[in-house]
Amino acid sequence: MSTAARWRAVPSAAQDALIAAGVLVVSLGLPVLDGKTVSVAVTLWTLAACVPLLWRRRLPLISVAATGTVTLGSLWLGAAVSPWAALVAVFSAAYHLRRDRVLLAVAAMVWMVVVAVLRGAPITPSDVLTVAGLAVLPVSLGYAFRLQAAQARERERNRVAREVHDLVGHQLSAIRLQALGSRKAGTGADEALDTIAGLAGAALGQVRALVDVLREDGAPGLSEVDELVGRMRGALTVELVRDLAAADPPQHIQAAAYRIIEEALSNVARHASAQRAAIRIATANRTLTVTVEDDGQGGTESEEGNGIRGMRERARLLGGSVSAGPRDDRGWRVRATIPLDGDVS
Repeated sequence: MSTAARWRAVPSAAQDALIAAGVLVVSLGLPVLDGKTVSVAVTLWTLAACVPLLWRRRLPLISVAATGTVTLGSLWLGAAVSPWAALVAVFSAAYHLRRDRVLLAVAAMVWMVVVAVLRGAPITPSDVLTVAGLAVLPVSLGYAFRLQAAQARERERNRVAREVHDLVGHQLSAIRLQALGSRKAGTGADEALDTIAGLAGAALGQVRALVDVLREDGAPGLSEVDELVGRMRGALTVELVRDLAAADPPQHIQAAAYRIIEEALSNVARHASAQRAAIRIATANRTLTVTVEDDGQGGTESEEGNGIRGMRERARLLGGSVSAGPRDDRGWRVRATIPLDGDVS
């Protein structure tokens, strides 16, 4: 588990307490490192400035106002405390607020100018600009972190959507193939129904286990492509060729390749009216190449649904690419290339 994941697992109240304690230690520790003596009054004022950080998440503006007021009060009474608590409160407010960031930035600039005045040092116009820039910095950083978190959530939603699409779509396509194949043949209905029942049960199990599948250690690998091909047996003849040259791609690369193959076969089942398909998995020059071809009716270059977009996105996130289009003679070809050292971007 990464450090970020461990931090997210900590209850929010405990996170706030740890942050408040950390700011308190930094605010009192930095003067000590400089060889200065911290008085009891400064310690108490610093503690009072850090306490509002405990509700920085639930009441961000009140936390900013309380921390800023305490800091100004300490300066007014001659027990100057470090502005770290106020800066952290402003950063946190910019992260958690959905609006009023401009007002927050203006208030932070005014506050910083007042702090400079109370410290008694002469202030030049350039000092005002510097102070204003320092005040805007935590607001900008807080907003930037909020945007980054929103983008991460969007990527996760897209990832879940791809997994649901691939898990359910392939099983339903296999069920459709079995049903159509049985009807065309006019025989073997019992065997086809047994296969359909098994596929339906597997689909239900996969949906129930979706959370486990989304975890890296529950993701499928290239060794499971044989089972994938087996589901098409009786309805579609699939040739599988592996040429991995003793390479062992990382698990997340294998999972992406498996899903691309799965989606490509599902597209064959749904759209191509094909009788045969060929899958080739090969590695060369530190790159994994996956090719899926069929002898169906093909289509046009402009046809691109959710499945192909999902395949492209999987490969792109790992630094690779996907091409999909009609073959020269007949049918359709999907080719994905993924660098073996690709990591999620």
